[in-house]
Amino acid sequence: MQVTVTEAARREQITGAAIEVLAEVGYGKTSFARIVEHAGLSSTRLISYHFRGKDDLMMAVLLAAMGTVDERMTERLAGVTDRVGMVRGYIEAQVGLLYTHAKQVKAIREVASGVADLAPVLAEFRHGRLARQLTQGQREGVFREFDVTVMARTIANGIDGAIDAEVDPEIYGRELADLFIRACVG
Repeated sequence: MQVTVTEAARREQITGAAIEVLAEVGYGKTSFARIVEHAGLSSTRLISYHFRGKDDLMMAVLLAAMGTVDERMTERLAGVTDRVGMVRGYIEAQVGLLYTHAKQVKAIREVASGVADLAPVLAEFRHGRLARQLTQGQREGVFREFDVTVMARTIANGIDGAIDAEVDPEIYGRELADLFIRACVG
C-alpha cells in the first residue's frame, strides 16, 4: 500500500503528539482522546484511520523516538574509530540525550513499560550497541575480560542515574565514561 505525502505527514503529526503525551502523562494515561487534543485533531477516528490500534501507534512511537535517538548517537560517534572513544562517546551521548531529547527517551521507556512484548526491543536499544562495542573491544584486546552483558547493563543503569543527578550533564557523562573506561581497560 502506497502512503501519500499527506498521510505520512498526518502519521508523523500523530506520532509526535503521542510522544509528547507519553512523556507528559505516562503510558497508562495516554489515550487517543489526549493525543487528539494535544495534536489539535478533530476526532480520534483520524488516529484509527492511520493506526490499527494503540499497540500499532505505540510501535510507531517507539520506532520514531528510537530513530531520533539513534540518529543523534550516530552523529556523535561519526569518525570515532577506537573502541575506548566509542564507549566514551556512547556514554556521554546517552547522558546528553536524557536532556536534549528527554521526551523521546521518556516515551521509549513508557511504551516499553506499557507493552510487555516490546521489552526485548528496549533492552536491545538500551545496551545492544554498547554490548557489541564491548565485545569487539575484547576481541581486539583493548578491553579486559568481563561479562559483557553485566557491564553493558551496569553502564545503562549508570546513564539512567543522570536523570535525577543535580550535576551538569557534561560533567556527569565525562565522569561516568572515565569510570567505566577504567573498569573496561582495567
